[in-house]
Amino acid sequence: MNALLASAPLLLRRRGALADLLPVIAFAAATAITGTVIGGAAAFVGRLPEGDGSAMSGEASLIPFLVICAMVASVLLIPSAVGLGGSAARLSLARREQDLAAIRLVGGTAGQVGAVAVLDVAAQALLGGLLGVGLHLLATPPLTALDFGITPFSTADLLMPWWAYPLLVLGMVLIAAGSAAVSLLGVALSPLGVARSSRTVRMSVMRLVIWAVLVIAFILFAQLGSMVLGPIADGMVFMAVMILFIGAVVAAVNLVGPYLVWAFALLAARLAPVPSLLVGARRLAADPKAGWRAVSGITFALVIAGFLTVLALLTRSDGTGGEEDVMMATALSTGGLLTLGIAAVLAAVSTGVTQTARVIDQAPLLRAQHVSGAQVGQLHRARIAEIVLPVLLSSVLATFTALLVVMAVLGGAPQDPMVAIQYLASVLGAYLLVIAAVLVGSPLVRRYALRGA
Repeated sequence: MNALLASAPLLLRRRGALADLLPVIAFAAATAITGTVIGGAAAFVGRLPEGDGSAMSGEASLIPFLVICAMVASVLLIPSAVGLGGSAARLSLARREQDLAAIRLVGGTAGQVGAVAVLDVAAQALLGGLLGVGLHLLATPPLTALDFGITPFSTADLLMPWWAYPLLVLGMVLIAAGSAAVSLLGVALSPLGVARSSRTVRMSVMRLVIWAVLVIAFILFAQLGSMVLGPIADGMVFMAVMILFIGAVVAAVNLVGPYLVWAFALLAARLAPVPSLLVGARRLAADPKAGWRAVSGITFALVIAGFLTVLALLTRSDGTGGEEDVMMATALSTGGLLTLGIAAVLAAVSTGVTQTARVIDQAPLLRAQHVSGAQVGQLHRARIAEIVLPVLLSSVLATFTALLVVMAVLGGAPQDPMVAIQYLASVLGAYLLVIAAVLVGSPLVRRYALRGA
């Protein structure tokens, strides 16, 4: 216990206002998005009519389908928001590895180091969770102005029960603590390796195999599921399983993404024609998970954009349909834009926080490379190469995933050329987001490279 108390000031010392603020921002965004999505889905569930629905008309007849759509949006958004919280925990812990390793080397036990480190991350998660609840409460009243084509929601409809908010914050803290505990394994097992930053990164091909199996299983279920489940269950069971499959396929993108980044980075490093590409590719190969996290939010947003582009074109109303058709088109259009907006916010926070954090983490390396003769412009080009490679991969992977799901659900690829045009606009928006993240972090590259000069 005395060693634990003595090590706490060293471990908990602040590394800089910006470095400490980034995980809190990520935790706050994750909490706010999760609370908003759950509250919105619960609002639709609360509108479900009583009875078997055989004699329903108007708004009541649309609610069951809109509830399914809300569940699909929740399955797509919540895992990514929670994943942002887990990434924030690892981000908070990553820049304390030197302190953790030093404490281990002077006699601190793995349990003592782990307890202090996890408590530090949990404290940041608690602060971010409380801020996120506040953001959710502030953002909810404006959402009542959205037109879903049905009776407008009130603020009370879109808020969760009061007892759910402590559970939401507690869940974020537990996710952060769990992610930190897993990340600590490398420090506990090899403190010298952490201190020397000497790690051999090897990504298992099982990531690719698991993703391929999920994709094949999804395609088979989309084609044969209704026939298999038809004799033993109703259509709602098929829809529920389909929603779970969609969520699994989208989530598996984050499983296979780091492996593809690692493999592509090794290939690029071997074939690089210029030094900047070589340096950027080697950085990616040394930490492919961090490289993928920097673009995972954008990948997810592009997948959502692909879904919603097709959905918007399929549900366009020319005003000649009945009242229910107009209501359905309005509800799906508004819900789709809201989902894309939330995904864009998630992508912006994830990209900005992760890219800035990577520059902070690489500060000693940037300074060492500059002292060794690298110009600041060369360091900028190496960073751009480090970002461009995973962005290109994410664009391809997101396009494939979105097209796969759309073809499985619709039975074929959409023929309207507006699908490609609108999706390309979304890709362009994603690239502009990456450019913004690069511009935000560029002054930090110069600052750290010239520090002490």
